[in-house]
Amino acid sequence: CIQCSDEQEEKVVREDFIRTLRGVLKAGQVGRTFHFIEIPKHVSESINDIDDAYSLMSKTRSHFLIFGRVRRRKLDGKEYHIIDLDGVVSHKPIPKETSAKLSKEFAELLPRRLQIPKENDLLSFKFTSDWTECVAKYIIGIASFCSSDIDYAERLYTDVHQKLESFSGDFPVFAKLRERLPKRFYEIHISRAKASLKQWRETKEKQAITQLALNLNKIPDEYSKNYEVLLLRSVEAFLNGRRIEEAIGYVKKCKQFDDPIWHFNLAFLKAYKDDLKASIREYRKCADYDISPITLSEVEDFMVWILKEEPDKYQYYYCLGFFNWKIKGDLYQALDDFKEFINRIRDGKFAKEKRLASDWMVEIDTKIKGGRGSPP
Repeated sequence: CIQCSDEQEEKVVREDFIRTLRGVLKAGQVGRTFHFIEIPKHVSESINDIDDAYSLMSKTRSHFLIFGRVRRRKLDGKEYHIIDLDGVVSHKPIPKETSAKLSKEFAELLPRRLQIPKENDLLSFKFTSDWTECVAKYIIGIASFCSSDIDYAERLYTDVHQKLESFSGDFPVFAKLRERLPKRFYEIHISRAKASLKQWRETKEKQAITQLALNLNKIPDEYSKNYEVLLLRSVEAFLNGRRIEEAIGYVKKCKQFDDPIWHFNLAFLKAYKDDLKASIREYRKCADYDISPITLSEVEDFMVWILKEEPDKYQYYYCLGFFNWKIKGDLYQALDDFKEFINRIRDGKFAKEKRLASDWMVEIDTKIKGGRGSPP
């Protein structure tokens, strides 16, 4: 939606900028997904600010709108095309903080004001079209990601990446895009990895763990120490072959993060190795945190699942007992769990834990009789 100062300027802009922009947007892997609409002159002249732009975008049912004006001016005796551009993009409702970040990206990357010498306008308009194309696809990619269309976002980012490879030099906006694209791809891979883990929690299908591993392996090395990556790698290492020491190694790299999740993971892994003393030590640390109901449910479900999967790992009844007692506050279930643990012990194994469980059951029973326990 570009307004021009006169008919001659409009002809130049349409031929050298708008037609070129249409061509580059329609090229690449995602070109066929673009429907390019040029707003008529009598409408474009009424679009003067962001509010007008959003109104027009709604009326035309567009997802992305570039608007502004082009006029000719003489500067230092030479004629220039002065281009003022702005843009808006549609997406599903997102948090204000995310919306603010998207607006900031837009402001930093879109060519807001350009002065193009008239004698060199063809080449300059082509460059401006390439610039606008990259920014448009990048911003639409972010909006698509925010709207949960991850596959389309990846295709857009890939198009921009391939386009940037054809440009040499250190043009600031292209440099910023090259710098930011790896983070955008990281967001895609980590989102898919989390979706795979969620699918596994719901279905317990092996294929979901395979997909989890594939997406984690696509994450660049520079993001390998991110908290979410380390947690997911620890889970994948356990689920995909019971690589216990590797899983523990990932969790131990999380010590700098003040969060209960890695403590829960380490507690689980230590219990798998029969080190219940270390396991309970981690659960005690978790008891000091304010933990969401979703996390509590996931932690409990994971232990219940391993007991079904590997019944010989009955030490998890001991962990469940402590978890339900000290963290979840379900005293009746804690009693049942400790009883189950004691009943399953064979060959004098876990002698110390058996004594502790017995003592804890007395303490829990006293609390229940005192009226401080949750009803069954």
